[in-house]
Amino acid sequence: MGKNFLKSLFETIKSKAGFNKPPKFSSLEEIILYVEEQAAYVSQTTLYGYVKTRAGTQWAKLFNDETYLISLRMARWYIFGACVADLALFICSRLVVETNLSEQKAEDVCGRITDAILLNNSQTDIDQSEFVEMASRAKARASYLSWRSAAEEPITFKESADAFVRWAPMAEEFKDQDEEIMRNSIHLRWIGVRREVREQMKSKEINQLTEI
Repeated sequence: MGKNFLKSLFETIKSKAGFNKPPKFSSLEEIILYVEEQAAYVSQTTLYGYVKTRAGTQWAKLFNDETYLISLRMARWYIFGACVADLALFICSRLVVETNLSEQKAEDVCGRITDAILLNNSQTDIDQSEFVEMASRAKARASYLSWRSAAEEPITFKESADAFVRWAPMAEEFKDQDEEIMRNSIHLRWIGVRREVREQMKSKEINQLTEI
């Protein structure tokens, strides 16, 4: 597991527990850190929560099966990458609404966020070219996204749900039965994040963000 991923997850869990102050978005670096932390939190808690629930009393055996753990680690990164892209797009859509950021600039900023996280992630579970592809897909989505619609509706968060359903290492028959539950579970994780972003975008710090 990459050290940055673990640190991001730990910091976000502390924040959710009320130990950290609310995030600030006064610089691009702070936005990147926030996206990385929240993506780690949403991907990890959603994936591991589902696997543990679905496996029931057998979950301990699964977590001692090295072959299964390889699949789990791979799934974690694919879902994490999708979460990074989804949240980056949403934040940029809110920047368009709350600041004077142009739609063209929002597209550029989204690419900078995803590149900063996905292209600099040290791990050995999946080939780095997969992260390059994730970043490229995020940029392609940004090129045709309706920014103002995305700012008000959860349309940018579909890819993380798709990745969760696709990559969760569970039998396909189970995932077919659970698909609606799986999509709802990750959607619920995003509700609080979306609310937090909206609140912080109205803070004084974001109004001072003149260059990004």
